[in-house]
Amino acid sequence: MSLLQLLNYKEKALWLLIIFFLFIVALLWPANPFNLSSVEVEVPRGSSVQNIQALLQEKGILPRFSCFRLIIKLFGWEKELKAGHYSFSPSDSLPKIVTKLLEGETVPLPQIKVTFPEGTSIYKMGIILKENGFEHWQDFQELVNEGVTENLREKHWKIFKYLPSESLEGYLFPDTYLVFKDASARDLAETMIKRFEEVVLPFWEKAKADTKMGLHEILTLASIIEKEAQIPEERAKISSVFHNRLRANMPLAADPTIKYALERPTKIVYLEQLSVKSPYNTYKRKGLPPGPICNPGLDSIRAAVYPEKTDFYFFVAKPDGSHIFSKTWEEHQKAKKKVGR
Repeated sequence: MSLLQLLNYKEKALWLLIIFFLFIVALLWPANPFNLSSVEVEVPRGSSVQNIQALLQEKGILPRFSCFRLIIKLFGWEKELKAGHYSFSPSDSLPKIVTKLLEGETVPLPQIKVTFPEGTSIYKMGIILKENGFEHWQDFQELVNEGVTENLREKHWKIFKYLPSESLEGYLFPDTYLVFKDASARDLAETMIKRFEEVVLPFWEKAKADTKMGLHEILTLASIIEKEAQIPEERAKISSVFHNRLRANMPLAADPTIKYALERPTKIVYLEQLSVKSPYNTYKRKGLPPGPICNPGLDSIRAAVYPEKTDFYFFVAKPDGSHIFSKTWEEHQKAKKKVGR
């Protein structure tokens, strides 16, 4: 081989090496080396390598052409990639992205601010959580059936010592909470129960001597008052009606309890719905229902303990949300005609 041929050979080899180097650099090159912003990405559990690459490309973390899948498969890392909430940058190199996924360098999910109005049931709290992006909103709704575990009962003995059911309805204090999107339903419930203890228990410790009812009964009555009272100033008066009916051994006949008993409640309670078979049907059963029908605020709890002193046994709602209160059935019928009921 002549010297000229040798030089040509070396020159071609050098060019091939340069081309190969540039090819590798292009494959490992960030999506945008000049974009230093952070992008949060949720990698779902069970995602395939192909799905993860597509997700990262969609978010602008990987370039359109990337050897992400090739590298993962080449080193046999398909099952090593961790699911979770990550923070990437379009300027991240491919090795940096792969390292984060292999080591599970996740970041905490952002907290969401959730407000539960007074009188919200556990079911509707679940809907509010769903609308705000809370992952385990369905598990939260199940707290209406299996909320009070033995561990929870022991931990919050003052509240749940004599609780006759396993439902947390009535004990999840309505307020505004900051919560992580991926928090468990029970962690959120624990926070709400603690808030209940902070707000309700100090009042109850002072007020329980003024009523013959226990805490569970007061919460049950307060929940009905909460659902009936559209005008805050009427809470104590509405409470007086229910107290009077209980003393007279009359059914409470409260429409909100019917709605709670129905699988698909309507805005207005219809005559045929009053025959629903349920322990929450206060038209057919006398006394209080088995438990709260929502989570009442402190004002309704206070009204349940301290009703106004009245002779009213009936009330009917007016279009503006206020009520006409009556002492007799005859007066009640006239009031219903007056409001078009």
